[in-house]
Amino acid sequence: MTRSAEQGHTRIGSTPETSGVPIDCVLFDLDGVVYHGDRAIDGAVDGITWLHEHSIPVSYVTNNATRTAEATAENITRLGIEATADEVTTSAQVLAERLAERFGPGARVHLLGTTGLRTALETAGLHIADPADEDAVALAQGLDPEIDYRKIVRACEIIRAGAEWWASNPDYSLITDTGRVPGNGAFVELISRLTDTEPVIVGKPAPNMMEFAADRLGAHHPLMVGDRLNTDIEGGRAAGFDTALVLTGIHDIHDALRAAPERRPTFVLPSLRGLEPLITGGDRGDCPRIEAELRRAWDAIDSGTTDAEAILAEGNLPRTITEAHTAPPPTEEEK
Repeated sequence: MTRSAEQGHTRIGSTPETSGVPIDCVLFDLDGVVYHGDRAIDGAVDGITWLHEHSIPVSYVTNNATRTAEATAENITRLGIEATADEVTTSAQVLAERLAERFGPGARVHLLGTTGLRTALETAGLHIADPADEDAVALAQGLDPEIDYRKIVRACEIIRAGAEWWASNPDYSLITDTGRVPGNGAFVELISRLTDTEPVIVGKPAPNMMEFAADRLGAHHPLMVGDRLNTDIEGGRAAGFDTALVLTGIHDIHDALRAAPERRPTFVLPSLRGLEPLITGGDRGDCPRIEAELRRAWDAIDSGTTDAEAILAEGNLPRTITEAHTAPPPTEEEK
């Protein structure tokens, strides 16, 4: 139901380079990868701290448009992972930049969203229009935790009146400590059905944020790590990057098996603790076997000789992976 803001520049379905070139930066989604709600996911602090200790740059690319980059970095730091605003790229920032490029500074824009998107729009030099303003050129939509019937009706009226509709991301749900809750995509779908219109979406799976973050770091072989095949993995592949599906959020190995080619990850990780052996070539436990089974299965599915359900019936692919815990090197006394 959606289209990318830069469809003409994407490389959807491209095969990432896996020729042994060292990974020189790691890009992370946040929800379901680094944290759930207000707590760090097991393995996240260990994995990212190891990257810091080995001077491997990191960047956080998030579809969450409710927080500013500064607030997002502060939240990550509170979890025990040192982060700065320069290491964060949000869909709100990308949306504001694209609107400023299209309409110019000072353009009047309706806002359906909260602090993160408002701050990004104002920083980009755009004017937030009053809800009653009929002259605004666009409606910018991000997740609004206080959305209500009145706001939805007004958004539909603005779109029908001819304003361009731009949205930060298509994520239908978010994971919290109490389970899944509606994400921006749930309200995008509702408004789309009510108006028979589709927005321009700038967040993942469009490659905009990944390309911006990698360029800012000067990276040549980034790794995109996420928990969603339809946003993180598809977006990373669209940018031409290697991707890793981490099994701490929305999607699992069975979902990866059923995924369309443009949503298939290069690697599978039980948690971010698995980054160290992936990058160093250490013991990854059962991960290499699972990845090989997935590649074999995808080849068979694509050739039409079998389907995902028949492969699952073979029993070789679990939903998740038990982490390998490599023994520490022996001490001098133990040698």
